[in-house]
Amino acid sequence: MALPAAEIAVGMLVVWTASSFVPFVPSGVLAALTVLGYASTTGVTEPGLAALTALVLVSLSASAAELLSGMVSGRIGGASTRTVGLGTVVGIALVFVLGPVGFVVGLGGTVFVAGLFENADDPRAAARQSAYAVIGALASSVIQAVMLASVTVAFALSVL
Repeated sequence: MALPAAEIAVGMLVVWTASSFVPFVPSGVLAALTVLGYASTTGVTEPGLAALTALVLVSLSASAAELLSGMVSGRIGGASTRTVGLGTVVGIALVFVLGPVGFVVGLGGTVFVAGLFENADDPRAAARQSAYAVIGALASSVIQAVMLASVTVAFALSVL
């Protein structure tokens, strides 16, 4: 027996929510495409234009939060944008060597070393900058998962 399109879409949204914790998976974009794909099968009658717009905007905002939270938290901790950006690049490179732990090691280590290089007299400041950047990067997955879970629930309530 084939599953109705709404149930398949809800199942996909659950998968995209869970994939928020997997590096390099654009979960928010995939959720937005799932909602749009379902809406196109119904002629945009379900979930309705206002709900569709809200669901897509929240999904895309979840992706933006994923991308920007590490940068923002690093800046709050006192690290420069360039340092956090470099740490992100190093972290991404280390993902291929060490897996997901490589991202944390690369980001935190780069921000810490750059903080020490900028101000060798204050290693606590370098540690603080590193901690803020790492916590922000890890929190971004949680933020994205919560946002996508809300999209999943709202979508399910509007179409089932």
